[in-house]
Amino acid sequence: MKNIEQINNMTKDIKEQILQIVQNQTYSLTQKNILMKPLVEEDKVLKDTIKKLTKIKNSDFFGACNGKN
Repeated sequence: MKNIEQINNMTKDIKEQILQIVQNQTYSLTQKNILMKPLVEEDKVLKDTIKKLTKIKNSDFFGACNGKN
């Protein structure tokens, strides 16, 4: 699924943003936490979405009319 690939790219981008914040010595720890919190939450949501999309991708959907029971 192309969506999974796009979301993986988004998570990589978030990791890079978090790393930049961590490495920035001009921010206090409190500032870093404030900046990183939404990124971490977004990353969690995206990873959960990947799991759900992968489950859908790997599911065997079939209609009731095709004779499988």
